[in-house]
Amino acid sequence: MTARRQAEAGFTLIELLVSLAIVAVLAGMVLAGAQLGFQTAAQAKARGVGNASIITSQTVLRDRIEALVPNTRFEFARPIADIRGDAALLSFFAPAPPAERPASLMRYRLARSSEGELVLFALADNTAGVDPYAPGQAGWTPQVLLTNVERLEIAYYGSLPGEARRDWRAAWIERGAPPELIRIRVAFFEGDRRQWPDLIIRPAPTVNASCAVDAETGTCSADAA
Repeated sequence: MTARRQAEAGFTLIELLVSLAIVAVLAGMVLAGAQLGFQTAAQAKARGVGNASIITSQTVLRDRIEALVPNTRFEFARPIADIRGDAALLSFFAPAPPAERPASLMRYRLARSSEGELVLFALADNTAGVDPYAPGQAGWTPQVLLTNVERLEIAYYGSLPGEARRDWRAAWIERGAPPELIRIRVAFFEGDRRQWPDLIIRPAPTVNASCAVDAETGTCSADAA
């Protein structure tokens, strides 16, 4: 009789140990699931913040470039629109935002800094002591749009003087009119999961009031005012 009771007691102990092991496994599964949920939520939040920064940056660039003002310069052999752009930098005029009044126009430069920042530099048209055509951004006000940017690529759609074919160009310098479209591409460093959709902008104005653009050559016509 004593042996039977010992066996029953031993069986109960084994059952208890098995139950504890099952509870431990279930608790581990619940904890792992909770951790995965927290990680997923954190990643989703990070993606949301990243997407918001991209949306904000594209909105700022679209607002400025759509309102581009093609001031005419006359110190060259022919009048040109004061817009300069290559694959890595775009310089243009646009109306000053309300916070910058009484300045009427602002010169902007879009570029990638050596620290991997996408920056929109601004310079008021009434700023003294700063040459807007000098290299570098000394005296300019920077607005950092994005960080962790590995590459900036800008392209310009239009036709060359004397050429009917319209295509994407790697540069737009000393032309009689703005490009028909401007495309901005951004790539982030490895490990950054943000995605920048191609930003394609059509500048609203095509010519300055003092420059009548010849449709065939894309330059100011001889009888421009």
